[in-house]
Amino acid sequence: MSENEVKIRVFSDSHDLVSVTSALKQLELKGFPLWIDFPKEFDIEDNDIIILQIESLDSEFLKNAVTARKELSNRMIVVMRNVDALQVTSLLKLGFFDIFIFPYEVLKFTSFLAETISNKYYITEPNRTGTFGMNRQGLKSIRGESDKLLRVINLSKKVSEKSSANIVILGETGTGKGLFARAIHNNGKTSNFPFIDIVCTAIPENLLESELFGYEPGAFTSARTRKVGLFELAGKGTLFLDEIGDLSLNIQTKLLRAIEKKVIKRLGGVIDIPINARIISATNRNLEEMVENNSFRRDLFHRLNVVSIEIPPLRERGEDIILLANHFIEEFNKQFDKSTKKLDKDVQHFMLGYPWPGNVRELRNAIERAILLSDDVKLQLKDFSNLIKSVEIDSQEVSETVNVPHHIIKMEVNYGSTDLKKVEKHYAHEVLIKLGGNKTQTARILGISRPKLDTLLR
Repeated sequence: MSENEVKIRVFSDSHDLVSVTSALKQLELKGFPLWIDFPKEFDIEDNDIIILQIESLDSEFLKNAVTARKELSNRMIVVMRNVDALQVTSLLKLGFFDIFIFPYEVLKFTSFLAETISNKYYITEPNRTGTFGMNRQGLKSIRGESDKLLRVINLSKKVSEKSSANIVILGETGTGKGLFARAIHNNGKTSNFPFIDIVCTAIPENLLESELFGYEPGAFTSARTRKVGLFELAGKGTLFLDEIGDLSLNIQTKLLRAIEKKVIKRLGGVIDIPINARIISATNRNLEEMVENNSFRRDLFHRLNVVSIEIPPLRERGEDIILLANHFIEEFNKQFDKSTKKLDKDVQHFMLGYPWPGNVRELRNAIERAILLSDDVKLQLKDFSNLIKSVEIDSQEVSETVNVPHHIIKMEVNYGSTDLKKVEKHYAHEVLIKLGGNKTQTARILGISRPKLDTLLR
């Protein structure tokens, strides 16, 4: 087994493992390096992913699995071929939260496993961390020392420890909203109950309702069996609704009823089912503005937004950028068997000046690419050429109240992320504007030929 391979141990109370093996082979074909084993005894090591194929609730195998779950912190995934709502509920009560029904949920199973591997959610060693620098300890191990981030962590700690109030997490793409949601759950009193998450935009609207609330047999044409919805699966734990700002008004109305009444009905059902989960929502959109524009229900907004947590973008966490970069260097050195030691000073200046529109996720991807392609002991500017090319000159418009003569062009340039070519292009463009678009006059003032000006402005 190579160091990059992820160990998956499959246990079952039956001999038919064709479906599970086939699903895992699909992941291997997509490029995931897996090391798959089918042991008979529960001999588990750190970072092993455990897959349990359970056919019967009365087997000795399940009793051993329950004992192992209590003793281990490894990621455990349950696969069932028996579509039985009672069996699903029983497994949830035993502490198994990641349950997939084969063959109906094979795609969901492979997607879930791919996400688990990509984000390193399976890591159990205390000195190893995931994508955003967070391991199973949750809030205590989120990496960062900036005042803005520490204030967010302190607020998250208070909310998680002292209440089960609904929370809205705001922030740009890539800031780590999902990981904060999981950390808040892990830090709370209900951490032993399920954390169920769903990306609202990943599922078509006509299927989202059945995912959230479940359905009864015969509710629609293909509903042959009962399906337990995510509200029920969450139990007394947490239901995390990512990208809540993209919900349709129709789904918003049904979600509001569930939150207000604290009950749901499965599609096609007549019985009210009580729900007790904390709801954490996340979005990168301005919900208050959406409320004013009538694209998000005001009453739902107030129900969800008991506490609002806004994660600062990476560009506002200056001192954290280099800290996180060094952490990712260490991570990818291990992954790619490299020995890169540090960042060149020029790279540090660039990183502190770069706007990081993709935030921590973009920083991680940039370090991963640089480590993979570099053969030097330290990372240099040439290793981040793809980022440097994408940077626009950072100039600031002058306020109308500032009295600047017409013949003056004022620019504020970030030297860490702006090269001379961009300054020349921007300056030429500003002169052209001042001269009303007259290229001949602009070229004469700049001391260059008209063809060179055309080239410069491209």
